[in-house]
Amino acid sequence: IFLNTDSFFAKKDFNYQHMRPYIITKRHFDEIGHYYANMHDISFVNMRLEHVYGPGDGENKFIPYIIDCLNKKQSCVKCTTGEQIRDFIFVDDVVNAYLTILENRKEVPSYTEYQVGTGAGVSLKDFLVYLQNTMMPGSSSIFEFGAIEQRDNEIMFSVANNKNLKAMGWKPNFDYKKGIEELLKRL
Repeated sequence: IFLNTDSFFAKKDFNYQHMRPYIITKRHFDEIGHYYANMHDISFVNMRLEHVYGPGDGENKFIPYIIDCLNKKQSCVKCTTGEQIRDFIFVDDVVNAYLTILENRKEVPSYTEYQVGTGAGVSLKDFLVYLQNTMMPGSSSIFEFGAIEQRDNEIMFSVANNKNLKAMGWKPNFDYKKGIEELLKRL
């Protein structure tokens, strides 16, 4: 069994130009894996991750960057409108998804894709407001929503269809609120 880690950015129905080289390589590798799984006796599993977050994340990624801004008590963080819907998934749930596949590897077809997310979306705006209110209760918003224009072909909605993963016995333990609270405990 070969487990490939993929991203929601590379979903076939998206045309997100901002990360084009990354997306192209992800798509091509998935196609190559699909080809080899059909031609040889291997299982190629494409694990398509939604918006993963948790302790140990890169400091330049979205959520660590926002937490850093909040810790520094920045007065203004410019954002898009925040209307984009994302499926935020806590890293512990992602690890459990991989373990579920490995534990059930005999049931995995030669090629399959599992979308790894909670299956529930939340707007970036609601996520950010909850994060700030959890870190700094009672503070006024530091976010200037609408100050940055949306990118062309911005992904406005991405939520995992995790039915086949749940059928293997996996389920997320963290919604975005529990995940934020757990992340802040571990920082």
